[in-house]
Amino acid sequence: MKLETKVALVTGSVRGLGWEIVQAYADEGAKITICDLVAAEAEQAVARLRIAENRVLGVKADVTRELDVTELFEKITRKFGKLDIVVNNAGFAWPRGGPVNLTLAETPLEVWRKVLETNLTGTFLCSREALKIMRPQGGGSIINISSPQGKRGKLLRGPYSAAKFGVEGLTQVLALENEDCRIRANCLDPGGIVATEAIRNIPGNRGIKMLSPEVIRACAVFLASDDSCQITGASLVATEWNKAHGVNVPFIVA
Repeated sequence: MKLETKVALVTGSVRGLGWEIVQAYADEGAKITICDLVAAEAEQAVARLRIAENRVLGVKADVTRELDVTELFEKITRKFGKLDIVVNNAGFAWPRGGPVNLTLAETPLEVWRKVLETNLTGTFLCSREALKIMRPQGGGSIINISSPQGKRGKLLRGPYSAAKFGVEGLTQVLALENEDCRIRANCLDPGGIVATEAIRNIPGNRGIKMLSPEVIRACAVFLASDDSCQITGASLVATEWNKAHGVNVPFIVA
């Protein structure tokens, strides 16, 4: 198993891409921290994972709150004693319940701030805390979930595009500043629209063929494992990586 000695944190991990990554890491032998906004949902995800209690931790935390993030990492080190992998997955294209599909001219400041704070500031706060652990221990892997909209802006997705462009740049700086500490930082882009619960629930998306969330599993394991020890500052696209390595690219109808 590729991650048998590793300890991993995946934020926003009770559903969607985060949940797929959690399952993939557990299958490869890692110890896992599941983190999300609702304590009951984090604990339910721990139960669904069906692995030994000493290999899993569920934590309620809001990645936009500095104190929450600090306490999250303290709980991880108390239970596991180290941290090898952080996947900054928590994020959304718009706040739960909307509004959605807004031009920048129509976007309220509150919506802008919520999207930027979760996707970008949350990634910064968690990465900063991870470095406090990974630098003294002499290594680690930070994986920041990106998007095609972090490389090319999309109509009616101004805040999300800005946030994901920021994540791409932040990742490059993390890589440059920490390579001498053997800490790798990379982006992982699913490669298209993923049929997460929130995306499927949009009426206009019903019946459309989309990527299945499991598309991200294999590449997420690769970036977390020692197989990618020479890769940092990169932005890998899961669909492209899967095709190049003979891994299925799964689709479903929303």
